Amino acid sequence: MLTLNSMEKIITIPKDLIKEGELILIPRRKYEKLLENQKITEEDVLRWTREAKILKKIGKLPKLKSWTSFKK
Repeated sequence: MLTLNSMEKIITIPKDLIKEGELILIPRRKYEKLLENQKITEEDVLRWTREAKILKKIGKLPKLKSWTSFKK
């Protein structure tokens, strides 16, 4: 038999929210920190631009022939 402390809560998760198989629950602060780390900054774009220029200069930047090949 399962017993719960007075501080524990039971959460029912609807099946339509877990269609893809796995569901991971994390505290909001950790989630917000993950989101913040995913943000693209101006510094990131400038760094990627510099890297792309270097790759193009040495001939190692692949050419984009169409948007459909880019999406793959």
